[in-house]
Amino acid sequence: MKVFISHKREDNATALEIQSRLRFLKVDAYLDILEGDLLLKGEKLTAHIKENLNSCTDLLAVISPITQESWWVPFEIGMAAQNDFPIVSYIKDYVRIPDYLSYWPKLKSYLDLNKYVEARIKTDKELILEKSYPLQKYASKESPTEKFYKNLRSIL
Repeated sequence: MKVFISHKREDNATALEIQSRLRFLKVDAYLDILEGDLLLKGEKLTAHIKENLNSCTDLLAVISPITQESWWVPFEIGMAAQNDFPIVSYIKDYVRIPDYLSYWPKLKSYLDLNKYVEARIKTDKELILEKSYPLQKYASKESPTEKFYKNLRSIL
């Protein structure tokens, strides 16, 4: 499991705290903080985002009042959705989210990050069990991502 943390630059502090918490929970997390000479634009930035997103398995989007001014957060969410990545929103400052984000589970605190990791681990174990006994009662028609959403929603 490797989480791509999508965020607007103004939310860097929150994104860094989330990355730190995930790493404490033994989860690899990618966070892009482009500054100074590392600032990329246009096609180079798009390629950079694609490359790093494709090296991850999940996407966590930090959603704050400032996110609505971002072009890149929705782009990253769309890329992850197209690849059927598990997607969650981390809601900052009790912001109202757009309808297109309401489908995915919403995390509202650092304690919810624990639940997120717990649900991912549970889902991974269930998938291993299904592969071990494909014709038994453990077999499911749900996609791995749908199974994860169900597990996470049950504990949030």
